[in-house]
Amino acid sequence: MFSKEEAKELTTLFWTSFGKYMQKHKPTYAKHVKWVNYKTGVKDIYFRLYADKKTASIAIELQHPDESIRKLFYEQFTELKTVFTGIAGEWNWEEDYFGFKGNEISRVYLNHETKFNIFLKDTWADCFHFFEKHLVDLDEFWCDFNEIFKNLDN
Repeated sequence: MFSKEEAKELTTLFWTSFGKYMQKHKPTYAKHVKWVNYKTGVKDIYFRLYADKKTASIAIELQHPDESIRKLFYEQFTELKTVFTGIAGEWNWEEDYFGFKGNEISRVYLNHETKFNIFLKDTWADCFHFFEKHLVDLDEFWCDFNEIFKNLDN
């Protein structure tokens, strides 16, 4: 078992290491991207990476506080599902999901299929590959289709 401080240090090291690992990729969407904190350029649309002692996942979260706009964003994503799947593969789609803050969001997400533990460094490489593949795919998709979502937000 790790102390709070040790757990915090390992978590910070994990995300810092992943950021360095991703420096080999030049983003398509923007000139400079912090892969761990990818800025979509559309308020309330986020690309989220999550990792803990049991799992890792990647998600597109639609968090607009206005339910009708959030649903419009989600509907637009579903209209692009065939293209999205062609670029990024099969993901899970949830129109109504309760986020960490208890707010209702929509999300498109993918869970890491193999065992992962952020506190075990020997599991990091596999997780880095998982995040890398899917972030690069998301960047490709977002480069082609972000303007649609920007226009919906106006």
